[in-house]
Amino acid sequence: MGLISTLSRRFSMSRYAGIIHHSPDQGLLHLPLQEVDVRVWMVDISARVVLSQVFENASDSPTSRAKYVFPLPASAAACAFELEHADGRVIVGVAKEKSEAAQAFQSAMDAGRTAGLVEWVTDDIFTISIGSIPARQKVTARLTFVMDLLDEGRRDQVRLQLPMTIAERYGETPAAMLDASTTNENTFIKIAVDIITSEKIQEIRSPTHPTIARKHYKSRTGKKSERRMFVTWSSTTFLDKDFVLTVHALGLDKPGGRNTIAMQLSFVPKFKIPPLNSQEYIFVIDRSGSMSGAPMETAKRTLEMLLHLLPDSQTTFNIFSFGSKVDGLWRKSASFNEAEMRRAISSVKGMEANYGGTEIAEALNFAIASRNCDRPTAMFVLTDGDIHASARLDPFTVVSRAVKGCKVNAQLRVFTLGIGEQVSSDLCERLAREGEGKCLLAVQAEDITGKCAMLLNAGRTREIESVTVDWHGSGSPPAVNFSPLNHHHPLPPSVVQLEPSPSMQQGPPTITSIFPGMRLNVFAITTFSSVPRKVRLIAKIKDLGEVLDDLVPVMEVKPFKDEWSFIPLLHTLAARQLVKDLVELRAPLPKPIAPASDEDIRKAAIVRLGLDYQLVSKHTSFFAEESGKETTRGSRGSMSWQKSRRQHSHADVSTVQTVLDSLSQAVYSVFNFFFSDPPPAPRRRQTQLPGAYYSAAQSRSGSPSIRSEYSYRHDNSSTDTFSTLSSLEGSYTSSRWSYSRPSSPVPPPEDPIQRVPSPVLNVTPQVHHAAPPRIAAPVPKEAYAIISLQNFDGSFTPSAQLGALVGIDTLAKATELQLDATVWATAVVVAYLRHHLGTQQDLLDALMNKTLDYVDGRAANLLIGRDFWDFVRIAEESVSS
Repeated sequence: MGLISTLSRRFSMSRYAGIIHHSPDQGLLHLPLQEVDVRVWMVDISARVVLSQVFENASDSPTSRAKYVFPLPASAAACAFELEHADGRVIVGVAKEKSEAAQAFQSAMDAGRTAGLVEWVTDDIFTISIGSIPARQKVTARLTFVMDLLDEGRRDQVRLQLPMTIAERYGETPAAMLDASTTNENTFIKIAVDIITSEKIQEIRSPTHPTIARKHYKSRTGKKSERRMFVTWSSTTFLDKDFVLTVHALGLDKPGGRNTIAMQLSFVPKFKIPPLNSQEYIFVIDRSGSMSGAPMETAKRTLEMLLHLLPDSQTTFNIFSFGSKVDGLWRKSASFNEAEMRRAISSVKGMEANYGGTEIAEALNFAIASRNCDRPTAMFVLTDGDIHASARLDPFTVVSRAVKGCKVNAQLRVFTLGIGEQVSSDLCERLAREGEGKCLLAVQAEDITGKCAMLLNAGRTREIESVTVDWHGSGSPPAVNFSPLNHHHPLPPSVVQLEPSPSMQQGPPTITSIFPGMRLNVFAITTFSSVPRKVRLIAKIKDLGEVLDDLVPVMEVKPFKDEWSFIPLLHTLAARQLVKDLVELRAPLPKPIAPASDEDIRKAAIVRLGLDYQLVSKHTSFFAEESGKETTRGSRGSMSWQKSRRQHSHADVSTVQTVLDSLSQAVYSVFNFFFSDPPPAPRRRQTQLPGAYYSAAQSRSGSPSIRSEYSYRHDNSSTDTFSTLSSLEGSYTSSRWSYSRPSSPVPPPEDPIQRVPSPVLNVTPQVHHAAPPRIAAPVPKEAYAIISLQNFDGSFTPSAQLGALVGIDTLAKATELQLDATVWATAVVVAYLRHHLGTQQDLLDALMNKTLDYVDGRAANLLIGRDFWDFVRIAEESVSS
């Protein structure tokens, strides 16, 4: 019932973000946000983010016990937190088993010491109890998280998306500022992004904040680096939308494994998987009240386009609407033809968000029960994820059981389309995982024109029967070091004790689907004593017996020279995936030392990963406490990393040139803060490592604050260290790290605080604000308009609407060419899309699949031996003029 009770509550992002506390009358208050500094380090498809936010209690009284809340971006994992007070006291989080952390927190509070406790709510919300904030004082919250970058539906592009809540207007605003757009005259919102890619960077842009500043780093020869750039953006205004940065670079679609004990296989399949001969398509659309307005219009236009893209042969389809009730267009799916397609589109155009609450589990159950079990089914769920509780059904269980219970030749796959700015990416992504499908997010239909086409084409392909990752490539497996010394953080006595982890932990443990053009990420934590040169990926297509076999080169990611200054990027991402697999009952359980129940073993495995890699989960919490001992005001200590090592001769840190020479194009471009000239000249030399926690003495006016210097100013004293956020050396079976700080001063006596409990955030997974922002779509709106004119068989009929897009005179040339009017109109559309989408080949292929089926089929009889592409070339002369 924990999940059900959690899902019954809606979490409002505009209300819960930042530092919140209760007033004496139990009202919920925010501390006003004063400054924001975001530092991002991107390596190809992964990133580490350090977010610093300054809040101020401007009242004459201390707050009640407060909480810091931050909605994490999609695919992110929080791995470090600290809170700095104005008097120099700092509390830093350390992961502990949940009950142990709660007991330590209560003991600290009873003793009057400052402490913090993270409370796991959902995977996409970070929240920590931080005690009372003194009157007239500022505090600085610093949160570090790692994340996979979104792939934009394009194989050569990734997107960094930071939610607007990093710098959103919230808190009690002074009366004089009610009409102001700025935080205050001294406030800086600063974002700095260091970008390194494996191959040449083609373009970096921000569709949301086009005034970003870009700078190339210089290579060792003094030339501008083609693979490393630096981006900054600053403002004195609050954010009113997400900050989005897209990076278009060569090689992002190339498979690669990262040469660390934590390994990541990133793979964008380019092979063609044959389509199914026949399939049923079921669309489940959310029409609850939360979908009213723009989300409903987006869902309707998206569904209309999906209908146009359905295969015209051997296809059945149905549409279900749900809210507090659920109903279908037909009791059973109908055959797809021109009449039924037009009937369905007419029904979609008339839809409204008037179905009440969002009871998605019942809707899924109802739709699944209607399917034809004599053929495969692809189900597409369009929702904002604002779901309500069900007394008897869990949506994830409904989907999982249905997928696992399918007949051999009638599999079910579930795809999700998250709609709207408040979409729950966590819910949508999990439904797709349980359904062995894919998830996409959208604000406007135009935003995902190409994505919908790619997703529908993915649904048309045959099922992959098995996917295997051979992490040692070809030949014999590398030797394994089974030494148990310090491999793991000791488990608390209250948790089941486990035997050492196996030599290979993979997440996800079983790969159930691969779709052409859509990125596949697989993680592994190994105890190999040597690093493999290649990783082998083997996939077998169901019913065909065809095997796809690909060798992927391993690409190195080197450590920082001063390794105490980094967060282990790949280890943390891999551990996050392993925890997710355990929670969702997908991962094999480790062996216990003594007999125990599966649930207790699973809990112990999650606790072990949480302690080893400092992750918050349903069984681990961050406990943060300042020691209270006297020290020099404002001094700051170092963050201590304790690592278990096995020494190997190949662990030397190499220079950039040596690594590039030895690994050629297979070498991964990595985080390096020393080998090039710094970005725009600083006002003074900054000698601290970017990402290292800096001294409070650098803050303004002695108060906890964000440095006046931009965070991207790097030390330039070294030019030859090849370094990264991720540990290499083949020497870490785990990264066990804790923090040590110098003693902090005893806080002065405070006024008695009225005992008001800290806010209780029993929130839902749908709080994840990671939907694409309202930006100008990269796909021309005309492309959407043209697809909406497509006939059920993929052809296009001459019409006034089509002529307004491609030219009336152009359409009239069919008679002159002595060609069937429909065939000529179709050739004109192909020419038009090739002209406007020529640089987006994946999108063009996806949109044209159905049309080319028509060309190869029905149009062939009308061409009478003539080549369709000759007419496309003729049409191109007209549409390009």
